[in-house]
Amino acid sequence: MIKVTLKDGESVDRMIKRFGSHIKSRGLLKKFRSGRYFAQKLQKRKVREAAIAREGHRDEAKRKQYMS
Repeated sequence: MIKVTLKDGESVDRMIKRFGSHIKSRGLLKKFRSGRYFAQKLQKRKVREAAIAREGHRDEAKRKQYMS
């Protein structure tokens, strides 16, 4: 977590600029922007694949139940 406090005699604009430089130096903006869309789509795909796998397991369990 980045915490920036206003120094004595410092303007708010300068403090905001300092905050921005902290974010850039740590690479947080890149990280958030890269995960903004792509991570969500990947997660949606994983959820969908898990649902399909669950459905397949249920079908297989039903077949085993009827065969025994």
